[in-house]
Amino acid sequence: MPTTFVGNPAPLFDLPRTRLPEPFRERSRLLDYRGRWLVLVFYPRDFSMVCPTELIALSQRREEFAALDCEVLAISCDTVELHERWMTTPKAQGGLGGLNFPLASDLDGKVSEAYGVFEPRQNLAVRGTFIVDPKGLIQYQVVHSLSVGRRSQEVLRVLTALQSGGLCREDWMTDGSHLDPYTMLGPGNIFSHYYMESEIGVGTFARVYLARDLQLDRPVALKVFRRDCPVTPSTVLAEARSVAALNHPNICTIYAVDDTAGLPVIAMEYVQGRSLAHHLRDSEMRMDERLSVARQIAGGMAAAHDAGIVHGDLKPENIMVGGDGLVKVLDFGLARRIHRVNLVNPDETSELGLAESGDGLFGTPRYLAPEQTRGEPATFASDVFALGAVLYEMATGRPAFAEGNVLQVMDRIRNVDPERMASEAGEPFTCLLRSMLLPDPTERDLDMRRIVAEIDAVCESV
Repeated sequence: MPTTFVGNPAPLFDLPRTRLPEPFRERSRLLDYRGRWLVLVFYPRDFSMVCPTELIALSQRREEFAALDCEVLAISCDTVELHERWMTTPKAQGGLGGLNFPLASDLDGKVSEAYGVFEPRQNLAVRGTFIVDPKGLIQYQVVHSLSVGRRSQEVLRVLTALQSGGLCREDWMTDGSHLDPYTMLGPGNIFSHYYMESEIGVGTFARVYLARDLQLDRPVALKVFRRDCPVTPSTVLAEARSVAALNHPNICTIYAVDDTAGLPVIAMEYVQGRSLAHHLRDSEMRMDERLSVARQIAGGMAAAHDAGIVHGDLKPENIMVGGDGLVKVLDFGLARRIHRVNLVNPDETSELGLAESGDGLFGTPRYLAPEQTRGEPATFASDVFALGAVLYEMATGRPAFAEGNVLQVMDRIRNVDPERMASEAGEPFTCLLRSMLLPDPTERDLDMRRIVAEIDAVCESV
């Protein structure tokens, strides 16, 4: 018998039940609750070994359960007749005085045994509480000894947290609204073992906070995905763990991935400095700065490609330049896990949410490779094209594909003229851009290692 049922299908049942509060229903089946939430409560005996107040309390909060689209069903090993007698007996005489949810009879204890709450020596069920989701999966379970009671408030607290997908805080009490764990992320609050200092970045899919790791006493950038981001916590953490294996001076280090506090959190190296986008907007870069930044980006990308990791959303906003000139590339691989196409105003050139497979797009329009604009998955060659667009912007001071609305930008990318753009960028990037901006990815065979070597050669000649 499993020790935990959470995440597994709830054992099926089909039991006789009281005619109250629905006179025409004589049985309760698990399949009857499909499409709704179900709180399943096992209890020992009618009129003995159970305090009626816990069932009465559940009944009194029936409207709160209904507001959460949840039904309540209680089960014991007594007969239906005894259940009905207990329900109609006044409270002053130890009865329930009426309930607005049914009691079901598990006379042979088979259902109680299937849920792991049967006590064979006494032929009864111990106090077990299970929350079953609309798909029939158990999302919560707790089993008490015979002498420990339950609180309806606790069941509502857990149910609300399960439905909101947020943290079930110990000190939270329901007020009729869903739990919002994001309120814990403000400056001055402690989230998990991180002290939140300030918000330092907002993207299409996530917010980034400057925080202090209280365990290791160091600053970190804490990335938290938005509530409407179409990515599951397990997917976020799995992707971050694969990227965390990267170890290179030009790649932002991932320190930890964690969801124990109720939200998927990625703790990254905090890079002091400005994004390359800010640098390009605020000042013209000297030739030695351009070469240094270009070489460091290509070096970090080469290490990622060697590890089999595609970035998929390389752009100036994802490249940090420290005060000492050290470059760090951020968000390796994370963009590839976003499975949504954001509908945007065609008159704006804004960020798009794109998909990993051929059924959509992801990334920032003006840095996409031609194949990505067609909904094809990002590859190493796609990263090469994106780096080419970044190098063009560094050389000319303007984005490679900036004018027009989103559809016009993507059409311009698909019809890119690498010869013209290489000529506009000028030396020392001319030869590189001719190869990096080729529209056909199969012809774009210049890899990141060769780009590093080419830039090294230029540095030596300069």
